[in-house]
Amino acid sequence: MDQAHFTHLFRLYISGKCSPEERNEFFDLLEANKEDNTMISLLDQLYSEVRLETPSATYVNNRGEIDLAVHPAAPAKVVPFYKRRSTIRVAAAASLLLLLGTGAWMLSTKRNPAPLAAGVQKGEKLELIAATTTIRTGNKERKVIVLSDSTRIVLNSGTEIRYPDQFDPQKREIFLEGEAFFEVSNAAAWPFVIHSAGGMTTTVLGTSFNIKAYPGRSQAIVSVVTGKVKISKDKKDISTLIKGQELHLTMLTGEVMQRNTISINTAGWQTGDISFSDEPLEDIMKDLQIFYGVNIKISNPGLANLLITTGFKKNTSVDSALDIICELANAKYARNQDGYVVY
Repeated sequence: MDQAHFTHLFRLYISGKCSPEERNEFFDLLEANKEDNTMISLLDQLYSEVRLETPSATYVNNRGEIDLAVHPAAPAKVVPFYKRRSTIRVAAAASLLLLLGTGAWMLSTKRNPAPLAAGVQKGEKLELIAATTTIRTGNKERKVIVLSDSTRIVLNSGTEIRYPDQFDPQKREIFLEGEAFFEVSNAAAWPFVIHSAGGMTTTVLGTSFNIKAYPGRSQAIVSVVTGKVKISKDKKDISTLIKGQELHLTMLTGEVMQRNTISINTAGWQTGDISFSDEPLEDIMKDLQIFYGVNIKISNPGLANLLITTGFKKNTSVDSALDIICELANAKYARNQDGYVVY
């Protein structure tokens, strides 16, 4: 392995300046050399350098353990959500990014006021919290974070997550718009609740699961890998899922489809792949827009709700993906000045 080239890719990645090709090369090198002592030593060195350059109150060391680099600042004065715009400070903060297979982390984020998740109704009374952290991912971008309670979350592209800097002792609550894979710590003893688009709420009764709930989509999907979760919509319980089960919730009608699933395919997007299981074509096109960073529209309304099951590896071109999907949907596509149109 060329250590100088790997170091260059490492620096590009943590700065957020690498291209999709460079990012894929970086993770491929990590995977291929994850048992190599030379790689481990190099990552230890690079991680130490980055940590010195960007100190953070909380970080994950090269053994995957949460440490406190400095004493955290005193908690902010507790204020209601509706007053946050005028009272919450705006401060730069260092967050956490996992380098896969090694446990070395570093990313930067800001603590900014953000709108509530789409599922929270205007005027609804919420728990009082102090300062919050908001993390967003762009197209073709994924991030991994570790919360103060040791919960690990992988964010897919086009996703926003917001959580309090200090959780309530009785209940942990976060807000999600997009897709994320969760590994929740102490789920049985300390309730963990995720509010997401369309009024859907997921209460964690187990440990690892995937939620896909982008605003404006016709479906939301929850898939359980281990443990158990309870799903509700607009404060009404819908279902409880256990290991190997998946729920598809149609936002407009409230219709629920529940079935068994293969856990290995639940969050393949974490490695750069993309897959769909009985998802509406309109939602799939929105996913492809995020995945490839291009504009894709459906001009034939009759295709929008057609359910498709398919998947692609990370190196599949957008044209190849559209070829396969259009064959399954008995449709066609064409390029235009704005991107692609499916008809």
